[in-house]
Amino acid sequence: GRGGVQGGVHFGMAAHGNTVYVPINDMAYPEDLTRYQYTTEARPGLYALDARDGTLLWSSPAPHTCADKPDCDPGISHAITSIPGAVIAGYLDGFLRVHSSEDGRVLWQMDTVREFESVSGATAKGGSFSGGGVLVAHGMVYANSGYGIYNHMPGNALIALAPAD
Repeated sequence: GRGGVQGGVHFGMAAHGNTVYVPINDMAYPEDLTRYQYTTEARPGLYALDARDGTLLWSSPAPHTCADKPDCDPGISHAITSIPGAVIAGYLDGFLRVHSSEDGRVLWQMDTVREFESVSGATAKGGSFSGGGVLVAHGMVYANSGYGIYNHMPGNALIALAPAD
């Protein structure tokens, strides 16, 4: 990552064996443009490195899905989670994506920028992912969607996902 207030790695990497998975944000935060003289293009996305020598094993650049969504950015500010065969990453564009740990391709994704009916019957809204990563436990994936500071999309959804039958 190129660094800055909203650049680089934010809340955490993951590892499995000799592979380190690195989420990069690289959002162009307005104040950064006056503080830093960027010499490289933003490269948000997910990267895999060999932990022994730092060799890049694969990269999965973040797709640009924001179009005209306010406070949307393609980067990964969220801590990522590694499970056997996959890396789970929440993106600032509101997508939760599961990547192959072998080559980085997206195996599954969900756009969470929408309303959800909660178990109490109240309406929750998804938004950007940032902060702590997803929890994987007892065959379920739990993710908080919505991060309304630093020009990100607010929300208040706790999403619980189970495997399809």
